[in-house]
Amino acid sequence: MHARMKKGIVIGFVLYLAFFLFFFVMKKDQKFSPLENRALENRPILEKEALFSGEFTASFETYVADQFPLRDEMIAIKSNIERILGKKDRNGVFIGKDNHLIQDFKKPDMNLLKKNMGYIETFAKVLPTYVMIAPTATKIWEEKLPKFADPYDEGLVLQQIQKQTTSAHFVDVLPVMERHSEESIYYKTDHHWTTRGAYYAYTAFCQAYGIEPLSLDQFEIEQASTKFYGTLFSKGNFTFVKPDTLEIFHRDGEEQVSVYDLNANEMKDSMYERRFLREKDQYGVFLNQNQPLLILRTDVANGKKLMVVKDSYANCLIPFLTAHFAEIHVMDVRLLNLPLLDYAQAEGISETLILYNVQNFSEETRLSLLKY
Repeated sequence: MHARMKKGIVIGFVLYLAFFLFFFVMKKDQKFSPLENRALENRPILEKEALFSGEFTASFETYVADQFPLRDEMIAIKSNIERILGKKDRNGVFIGKDNHLIQDFKKPDMNLLKKNMGYIETFAKVLPTYVMIAPTATKIWEEKLPKFADPYDEGLVLQQIQKQTTSAHFVDVLPVMERHSEESIYYKTDHHWTTRGAYYAYTAFCQAYGIEPLSLDQFEIEQASTKFYGTLFSKGNFTFVKPDTLEIFHRDGEEQVSVYDLNANEMKDSMYERRFLREKDQYGVFLNQNQPLLILRTDVANGKKLMVVKDSYANCLIPFLTAHFAEIHVMDVRLLNLPLLDYAQAEGISETLILYNVQNFSEETRLSLLKY
């Protein structure tokens, strides 16, 4: 009986191995994982140098892990088992109340923060500059965090930034976000604020700038997608979390806005790149993801030109600003190598807006482009 059982186990293992090898060899390699929002390793080419250096072995191990049969199904099973066992965090993402995914935040490098504020303050002495550093859901929805979670307080960082803002104008968006914290102002599966959250931040900018914001009832709200799975979902493979709804706020006159993409040398007649709604990164619908330099031209006849130095939090807020400026020059310094003051003076820029979320701003190393 014992020998028969051993024989059965061996046969079962051989059959499993044969199935695995057959499936692995016959199946077509997957180039991209929608679940993880990343490119997968392709079959490495066997070359003598790569073999002896160990590069081939490392690449092949990654390839096997990435192309493992039924991989996404295995990831989903693992995710659900961990949830059943009560695990409340994964890869720096907390599983909060009602399955809200909220990213962790470690204490930032205060010297880097001080250096960045120095660049901004020097720049602001030459060109009027507004600084909007946005809190994330980590701060606004901190009551949704699991009990053990202890992220660094974003409010303390915002206080430091505000204290160091003297020449520039600090746009305080924390109060308005806290007032509307019961609304869907951040995504459940993504680290960005929603378009509604961006709208409230836009009203804070208008107050600081001294203009009247458009009211909510002046927008037609489009549910562009009801199946948006964002960056935090991909980071932790939280397959049990329901998708977000992604909205676009339309206003009268927005069809007059043209967008020039310097990198692609292409003019577009819309701020929304709708092909992204059919892809994993649906947030890319706003301004065609992150581009080095975009120039938005509107039908506003006031001659004002705003330069926005930003991260992706700005992408869904900038469309609101097109109601108030003749031109908006959108700069992503992470993708750009251009002295910003030289550019601003050459283009006749009248004001600058620095717009980041607090976590990205705390890690930004390219604001030296503000130097002159």
